Amino acid sequence: MAGSAALKSLKLTAFRGSASTFTLDFEKGKKLTLIYGENGTGKTTICDAFEFLAFERIGSLEDRGMGKGLEKFWPTAGKPASALAVELETSTSKCSGKIVDKKVSVTPAASRPKIELLRQRQILELIQAQPAKRYEAIKRFIDIDAFERSEEALRQLGKTLGTEKIGAIAAEQENLNALQGFYEAAGSPSGLNAVSWAKQKLAEPTTGLDADITAITKLRAAFEALHTFPEKLQGKRDAVAAAQTAADSADRGQLDAIAAAESDAAQRAGVLTAGSSYLEAHPDATECPLCESTENIDGLAATVKGKLDQLATLTAATAKWKQAHTALKAAQTALQQMEADYTKAVATFAAAQAAHQWKPGVQLPANAAPADPTQLPAWLTANLATATAWANVEAGWRDESKFRTQLKAAAERYESNSARVAELATLIPKVEKALAQCVEERQKFTDTIIGEIAKEVGKLYEKVHPGEGLDKIALELDPARRASLNLGATFEGHDAPPQAYFSQSHLDTLGLCVFLALAARDRATETVLILDDVLGSVDEPLVERVIGMIYEVSGGFQHTIVTTHYRPWREKYRWGWLKPGQPCQFVELTGWAIDDGIRIISSLPEVERLRTLLGESPVDIQSVCSKAGVILEAALDYLTQKYECPVPRRQGAAYTLGDLLPAINNKLRDALKVEMRDGITDPTAPASSTVALKPILEELTRIAQARNAFGAHFKAISFELLDTDAIGFAKQVLELVDTLVCPDHGWPSNANSGSYWRNSGDTRRLHPLKRPS
Repeated sequence: MAGSAALKSLKLTAFRGSASTFTLDFEKGKKLTLIYGENGTGKTTICDAFEFLAFERIGSLEDRGMGKGLEKFWPTAGKPASALAVELETSTSKCSGKIVDKKVSVTPAASRPKIELLRQRQILELIQAQPAKRYEAIKRFIDIDAFERSEEALRQLGKTLGTEKIGAIAAEQENLNALQGFYEAAGSPSGLNAVSWAKQKLAEPTTGLDADITAITKLRAAFEALHTFPEKLQGKRDAVAAAQTAADSADRGQLDAIAAAESDAAQRAGVLTAGSSYLEAHPDATECPLCESTENIDGLAATVKGKLDQLATLTAATAKWKQAHTALKAAQTALQQMEADYTKAVATFAAAQAAHQWKPGVQLPANAAPADPTQLPAWLTANLATATAWANVEAGWRDESKFRTQLKAAAERYESNSARVAELATLIPKVEKALAQCVEERQKFTDTIIGEIAKEVGKLYEKVHPGEGLDKIALELDPARRASLNLGATFEGHDAPPQAYFSQSHLDTLGLCVFLALAARDRATETVLILDDVLGSVDEPLVERVIGMIYEVSGGFQHTIVTTHYRPWREKYRWGWLKPGQPCQFVELTGWAIDDGIRIISSLPEVERLRTLLGESPVDIQSVCSKAGVILEAALDYLTQKYECPVPRRQGAAYTLGDLLPAINNKLRDALKVEMRDGITDPTAPASSTVALKPILEELTRIAQARNAFGAHFKAISFELLDTDAIGFAKQVLELVDTLVCPDHGWPSNANSGSYWRNSGDTRRLHPLKRPS
């Protein structure tokens, strides 16, 4: 709800004490509403309605031992939840609250009011609460989210770094133990420790150890390759010999087959094959299928078959010959390839031997590998011991390389962890310092805000208890606890918790001051301040000051609603003795009824009632005179008290006009005058007008008897007074009161410089300050 919005009306239907529909209209231009009523008239129901819209709950029903499910008590007794409705209208929007499916529904949510509500039973909670709960009450007014996020981040970083440091120290020790093992394995050279020895060892030149290992690996591989050639070459030679034998045999077989076969057998193969097939199909043929002769038909099939068999033998012998010569050629090629590979292997070995500058400890063959493969076995035998030694040399070199690699890794890990330990040893204190600074800044920031709140509480408390508030009320964080707020006060020169020595009335007003100071910090111009019967235990002498303080504070809020059953407040308002610096709407509730619920009766101040009565037509002379007489008694009572006029004492009876008017003697009447200063802000500027009170008092004395004649008792004089005299009496009373009292700043009750009385706005100055002797 926008802060500039003015409240227009609050409508309640079947809500708590509102049995039917109750509407509270807020007067335009008045940001302070005082709701007066005896207990049970519905004041708290009005407060509940605002809380229902703002927070979707009703706090007045909580903590009363009724358990959970309090929402069933929100509708008026006997009314269904669906009948409940609360509607708040402002100058800019309207907000409605209902119960839908057992849940509160407020629409539109953006228009719900922002409120600060204090009830009588809650007034001591902030004062008497434990420090942690007291801090929770003000936490929302202290925006320290950024501080807390930073603190938590630094705190977690500190924990992480601390854990990392423990791990780094353990790893550093483990690495040191590894270095110590290497150091001891090396014989623990004197004058060095494990770390310095490792550094010295790793600083020594490796003189191409890796290149040595690579070179000897190639040399051994080349030698091993040569070592396989004698067997491989012999295998290839044997294969050639076997293939040659097979080829020779195939040659002979082919020659034999050719000799057995006719020279033109191959050319006749087709005819013979066809004839054989025909004769097999016609075993009873009587003539030759080719020449059709009959003389050689007998035995023709056998002759043809014999010819074909000779031809098949020749074909098989030819195929075997081809196969044998192909195999021979392949074997010869393989032998040639193996011999070429050997030549390459010899060259590879020679290159491996010549490509490296060998250390003195490495023995090499005295002669190069022979180009003739047949000499290789003898050469291998001669150099076998030399080649075998190479394996041991390589193993030694590899062990040394592995050792240096492991030593280097251990040394690097040690250096890394050692450096991290040193880094963390420097970093962690900085993080701790940063955390401490962050905590300090947060505390300083919080203390500043709390100090501002305490200062404001002191100012407010000073207005109620002069000399007891400023610099004597303190709020401070407990340094030993994260979120604990202590409340302190100065009592007879000693610091002490107010709960220990303050009276109930003092604690009530202190609690009220704390609440008001807090409420004013949270967007007060957008907030409806609600004080529900908070004057219950305030001592009578303090009430006027508390009321004045509430009047003053209320001006900073969007709207202020105060409920009370304190009758003197009602009476003081009716007589104009309490006029705030801003207009106030006075609402009076009368007895509650089950049918009507909450009921409002007119509560105009008495002066406004008189003004209204005079404006009626026809004028009720009796009512006008009666009201004017009562108001005049109040005004004269004010003047006689201010100037300490002697008034007859009566046991158990109020003063009458007959007592009060003569008490203002002629000397005082001559001196009484009022400076009218409406709209004048410069205290040294002259008044816009000055009104002498003597003529008004003289006229009132003359016609005061009209009050008794028309207003109270029947006397013969009533037949002698005209209606105009009665109306004149009432108008004189209004003139006296309008002269004495400013509608905005009230009666002139403050002494000023020994010269006059002035009101709070300096719009009325009553002369003289003291009654003339």
